[in-house]
Amino acid sequence: MTGTLSHPDASNLIARDDAHTSVVWPLLSGTARLVLVTGAAGIGRTALLNEVRDTLEHQRVRTADVPLLRADRNRPQAVVARVREELDRWSRPPVLFLDDLQRLNHDVLRALLDALPYLATCVVASYRTPVRLEHTDLADALETSPLTEIVPLSPLNRSEVSLMFTSLLNVSADPELVRRLHQDSRGVPGLVDLAVDGYLRGGALRIIDRTAYLVEEPRGTGHRHPAVERIRLLGEAAWRTAKAMAILHPLGPAAEELLGDTGALPELEAEGILGRHDDGWRFRAPVLANALAASLGPYERHDLGWRAVSAIWDGRAFCANPGYLPDRLIDAGGFADAEKAATQLLAAGRAAVLHDPAARRWLRAAADRATNPAQQAEALFMHAVACASHNDFVSAMASADAALELPDEFTPDQTQELHLIRLVGMCAAGDRAGLRKVADGSWRSLPGGTAARFIGRAVAMCYTDRWDEAAKLLASTRNTWRLGNAATVTFGEIFGMSAALMTGRMAEFERVVSDPGLCPLYAVERHRPALQAAMARCLLLLGEAKRGARMLAGQPLTAADLALLGGAEGRWEDALGHARKALVTGSTLGQVAAHTALARDLATMLVTRAKLTRAREVIADARVGQNVLPHVLDVPESDLELVLGARDKSRQVLQRGLAFAAHHAIVIGTDELELRLAMMSLEDDDREDAEFRVERLADIAETMDTGRAHRNHLLARAVTWHDKSAVAEVRRLVAERGQPHEIALTLTALASHGLGDAQTLREAYELFGTMDALLPRAVVRHLMREHGVAVPGRAATTAEQERLLASLVAEGLTNRELAGVLRTTEKSVEAKLTRLFQRTGYRSRVELATAMLTGEYR
Repeated sequence: MTGTLSHPDASNLIARDDAHTSVVWPLLSGTARLVLVTGAAGIGRTALLNEVRDTLEHQRVRTADVPLLRADRNRPQAVVARVREELDRWSRPPVLFLDDLQRLNHDVLRALLDALPYLATCVVASYRTPVRLEHTDLADALETSPLTEIVPLSPLNRSEVSLMFTSLLNVSADPELVRRLHQDSRGVPGLVDLAVDGYLRGGALRIIDRTAYLVEEPRGTGHRHPAVERIRLLGEAAWRTAKAMAILHPLGPAAEELLGDTGALPELEAEGILGRHDDGWRFRAPVLANALAASLGPYERHDLGWRAVSAIWDGRAFCANPGYLPDRLIDAGGFADAEKAATQLLAAGRAAVLHDPAARRWLRAAADRATNPAQQAEALFMHAVACASHNDFVSAMASADAALELPDEFTPDQTQELHLIRLVGMCAAGDRAGLRKVADGSWRSLPGGTAARFIGRAVAMCYTDRWDEAAKLLASTRNTWRLGNAATVTFGEIFGMSAALMTGRMAEFERVVSDPGLCPLYAVERHRPALQAAMARCLLLLGEAKRGARMLAGQPLTAADLALLGGAEGRWEDALGHARKALVTGSTLGQVAAHTALARDLATMLVTRAKLTRAREVIADARVGQNVLPHVLDVPESDLELVLGARDKSRQVLQRGLAFAAHHAIVIGTDELELRLAMMSLEDDDREDAEFRVERLADIAETMDTGRAHRNHLLARAVTWHDKSAVAEVRRLVAERGQPHEIALTLTALASHGLGDAQTLREAYELFGTMDALLPRAVVRHLMREHGVAVPGRAATTAEQERLLASLVAEGLTNRELAGVLRTTEKSVEAKLTRLFQRTGYRSRVELATAMLTGEYR
C-alpha cells in the first residue's frame, strides 16, 4: 500500500480528553488566569488549543488570538502592546490564545508574564519543552503561581497510538505494527504521523481484512513532512548537522569527530531533536533519524557512508549493530574498495539470509560489486534465496535468471534450487501463461539435465492445477529422477506427494508423508523445517489437524502454521490474526496447500462472524493472487451466498467447483462441495439428488480415507436416510477429531433434521460461542426456540443480537440484505436499527461502522 497523509491537526487529538478538561475547566470556573499547555514538539499543543477555542466558542465565550512572531523575540514592549491592543478591540474581554511562548527571549517573556495579572481576562498559552535554559527561573515561578494552571501533554501509549493509526487510515493496525510504530515515534503524535507517512510512501504497509500490516522494513522518505521541515527551518548549519548525525550517531562518541563542525549540536539539543548521553548522541525518536537520512542527496550519502566505513576499517569507530557496516558500505558506493566491500557485504548477507530481510539489499550490492565470477555467482544465488525466503519473488526471479547465466559456477543442487525459485516466483506472481509454457514445451530447454527438466515440468503442471498430469509424469519418469542430485530427488518426492494428495492417490501420499527421510534434503538442517512444514500443511488442507500438529511439534511455527492449527482447534481470535499476517506478507505464495487453505479458513471465520464483505474481499484477493485449487474457495463463497439468501447462486458456485475438480481429475475438497449440495437438495425436497450426493460422498470417503471425508459421508447419510448408526458414528468421529467448528456444524445439522435433542443444541450453541461465531449462533437460537429449548442468558442474548446487527451494518448491507440474513422483514430491521442507534447514541451507519472498526463498540 502506498499513499500520502494530509497531516490534519485532528490526528493529534487522540487521548486528550483529560487534558482538554484540564484546560477548559479553570477558564470557565475562573480559578486560573493563565492556563499553560506544555509538551515536546509534535505532542499536539496547537491542536489542543484549537479544540479548546472551539469548545469555548460553542459555550459562547469570546476568544482572540495574538500571534507570537519570531521577530518579537527581542521586543518586550511590542508584544505586550499588541496584547493590550487586541483586548481594547472588544467590549467584553475575550479569552486570549498565545501559542509557542518558547519563541520569546527571557526579557520579552518576563514582560508578558508580568503583564498578565493586570489584564482583565484569562489567557491560554502553549510552551514547547524542554524548557530553554534562559527561561528556567520563569518556569520555576509559574509552577508556584496560584493563578497559573500548567497542563503537560504526555506521549501516547500503544493503545492510543493504535487509535491514532485507525483515525488516520480508517483501518485497524496489527499489534506488531503498533509496537513498531510506538517504538519509532516514541508516542509523539506528530512523529506518529511522520512514521505512518513514511510507511505509506515507502510501500511498507499492506492491508487485508481492514487490518494493516508492516510488510517491509520502513526506511523513511525524503518527503517534506512538517516534522522534518521544522528542522530545516532552523537554518543550514542545523539542517546539515541533523542529516549527518542521522547516519553517524550509531557510532557513539566517534560521531562528533567524524562530523567535524559540531557547532549546531547544542541548538539541536535545545530543540529536542537530539539528546546527549554517556555513549554519544541519540535522536529523540528513531523516525526522525530515518526521515533525515532519507533527505540526503547522493553525494552527501556517499561522503557520510565513506566516513563511517573508513573509521570502522581503521579502528577509529565501532558499532555493535551487525547491520550498520553493510548499510554504510552501500551508502559509500564507489568510495569504498570494491573487493573488500563485496566480501563484507556477502558475508553479512550470508549470515542473515533467512532471518533478516536486510540481507536482500546487502546481497544485491555484493553482486553488483563482485570482482570475480565465483563471487558474483554466490551473491546472486544467495540473493535469490534471500528474496524467496522473504517473499520478494519478483527480485528472486531476476537474480535466479542472472545466476543461471553463470552455469559453470553452480552445483547441480544449486541449479535445481535456482530453477525452482523461478517457478515458485512465477506462481506467486500469477504468471500462469509462463508456467503453462514451461509445462507444455519450454521445459526441454531447462538447465540441469533430464532429471531436473522432468521435475521442472511437473512443478509447472502442479502450479497450473494439472495435478493428475504431474502425478503421471513423476510416476512414469521416477527411475530417471530418482538417480538425480539431492535437490532433484527431494523436489520430485515433495511435488509427487502433493499431486498424489490432490488426485486421491493416497497410498503414494502416505508413502512420503510417513517417511520424510525419503527426501535427501531432509537431512540438511537448512531445508528440514520447510520440508516438514510442506508436509504438515498438506495434512492441514486435508483436515488432519492432529497429524499436522505432531509433524510441526518441536520447530518454530510460522504465521501460516499457527493460523491453520488455531483455526482447526477453535482458537479463532489468534487464528484470524495469524492468517491475515501470513496472507498479507505473501509468505504462502508458491505454497499451494497453505495459501488456499489459509484463504478458505479466513473467509470461513469471517462469514461466521458476520464479516461478509470482508470475506468476499479475502476470496477475491486469493483468486487474483494465486488461483490454484479454486474449488476449495468455492466452499466459503457458497456459504456466503447462502447467508445472503442467494440459494441459486450458492448452488451454482458449488456446481462450478465440482465441474472444475472433475475437469482436472482433482478429488481433494470435493466432499465439502458434495455435502453442501446434498443438504440443499434435502431442504428443496429433491431426495433423488440428495441420495446421489450420498453415493458420491461414499466413493470420495473410500478414495481419500480421511476423517473429514468420512465425516462428510456419514453426516450426509445420517440426515438423508435418518440412519441412527450413521448419527452415532459421525458424532463419535467428530468428537475424536476434536475440531470445535466441525463438531458444532455437525451437531447443528443433525438437530435441524430432527436427529438431536436439547443437549445437542446447547452443545452446538456453546461451541459456536467459544469461537464468537455470531451467525451460526443466531441459527441455533432459532432452532432452540423452534424446539422449545431455553436460550441461556437473556441480557447476553440481546447484546449479542445487537452486535450481530451492528456487524452486518458495518459491512454495508442494505436493509433488504439484513432482513435476509436475519430471517426477518425489512420493517423489523428498521425497528431494530432505530433501537440500536437510540441505545448506543450513534447517529448514522458510518458512525457505527467506525466505532466497530476502532473497537469503541464491541
